[in-house]
Amino acid sequence: MLALTRDGRVLVDASGRPTAVSHHYPAHRLVRIDPDTRAIRLDDDEVAREIASGEGIRAAGIRGRLGDRRVAKALALLDNRDRLRFDPRDGSAVTFDDDGRVARGASGRMIFPRTDPAVIGLVSLAGNDEVLIARNVRGNFFSLIAGFVDPGENLEEAFEREVWEETARRVSDIAYWGSQPWPPGGSLMMGFTARTSDRDALAETDGELAETVWVSPATIADYPLAPEGSIARDMLNHWYFGQTGKVLESS
Repeated sequence: MLALTRDGRVLVDASGRPTAVSHHYPAHRLVRIDPDTRAIRLDDDEVAREIASGEGIRAAGIRGRLGDRRVAKALALLDNRDRLRFDPRDGSAVTFDDDGRVARGASGRMIFPRTDPAVIGLVSLAGNDEVLIARNVRGNFFSLIAGFVDPGENLEEAFEREVWEETARRVSDIAYWGSQPWPPGGSLMMGFTARTSDRDALAETDGELAETVWVSPATIADYPLAPEGSIARDMLNHWYFGQTGKVLESS
């Protein structure tokens, strides 16, 4: 049984792998991850008890471990249970099925966990080996351009719009790269690659980004990057390896 904490961490063993809890907890607090795995969110005193009961057990940051689909699903389902208390249609209190996934209110209508579509992508400079990375005004690391899909948009339109709003660059040659569930934002991130001829911004931006930087294989290591296990880091790793044949070191 996987254990997440109230402050967004996961219990891991001495090697840093998510570890099972050693104490028994009531079934109504659990969510099913797969036929053999359940997950629970522990209160502070329960976390302290688990840490004290096992050698090397500690609470570690969850973002760098979301490449583990069990951890990603656990976070998504537990967050959904914390947020979804009432049926949005009639306001009645909800109860969850034995898996902790589907909720029902007074009407009996099934309410599934919500996932919001979002786009993220690697923008390269035409005729150059540079890509665009950015730091959010609320962040302390550099990632890729990203945002949620608006109603009525397809994914390519959403990515083109986000790049323009956040960086004031025009993009072309938009191509799908891959996807990743991202429970911290309740989203499914769909990754794209694109090109631009605009080294400099062409207009005012929406102010969501504190800083945008063009980086090359020689300069990207100078910047703190999105955590390992995120699609942004995976895309940067893939680009860097294609340029250099080397693995991008953690920063």
